[in-house]
Parts: sequence; C-alpha cells; structure tokens
Amino acid sequence: MTGHQGEPQSVLSRLISNQFDFILEPDDHVIFSCSVIPNQVNIDNRDRMERELRARKVRIFKDVHVSGHASREDLKDLITILNPKTIVPSHGPEKKRIVLHDLAREMGYKSVLLDDGRTLSLP
Repeated sequence: MTGHQGEPQSVLSRLISNQFDFILEPDDHVIFSCSVIPNQVNIDNRDRMERELRARKVRIFKDVHVSGHASREDLKDLITILNPKTIVPSHGPEKKRIVLHDLAREMGYKSVLLDDGRTLSLP
C-alpha cells in the first residue's frame, strides 16, 4: 500500500486516521520494505506515522529493504522459464540493457539491442 514515506494522503496515513473500515489493532504488523528518502519532509512525516502506529501498539518492522530490480540470477531464472526466441532489452539505461543483452547471449539466446526510435521486425 502507499505511504512508506509518511505521505499525508497515502493509504497507510488514511488507514491510521480511521478513514477505512479496516482498523489497525494492537499486535498488527506494519512492514516498511524501504528506507526513508532522506529529506526533512519525509523524515518528519515518517516519524509522525511511526509514533501514531506505536501509540496503537502496532508492531513496526522497518528498513526491510527489497529491491525493485531483479538480480542477475533472477534474470537467468526468468529467461530460462520463458525460453524466448529473441530477447530485446528495452527498458532502462543503456548500461543496464547491455548487461541483459550480454547475459542473454552468454546463455545462448538471440538478443538484439536497439537504439531509441529504432524498430525490429520479428517473424
């Protein structure tokens, strides 16, 4: 749900303010799978949110960071599972696309790198 930075209109903030039918109760758990983006507004908002959660006796687990990006091994597993005919790295900075392109080729797959605006015809 939204609200890991303590944003006032986020779902978590509104949940804490009893704006939903679901009510946080003592011994409920809230897991922040992120770190606070280090600016004073976010730090203050998150501190306020955590104080409100603790006042409700909600257990808080924080700094449980999970990357939103796949590791090399995750990409290998995904490529193996999908077994594509051709891989076209298409989202992200060029450096990251080259890494995926090289990995696909190391695994024996056909991979095509395209410059922005270029097209590729597939059979």
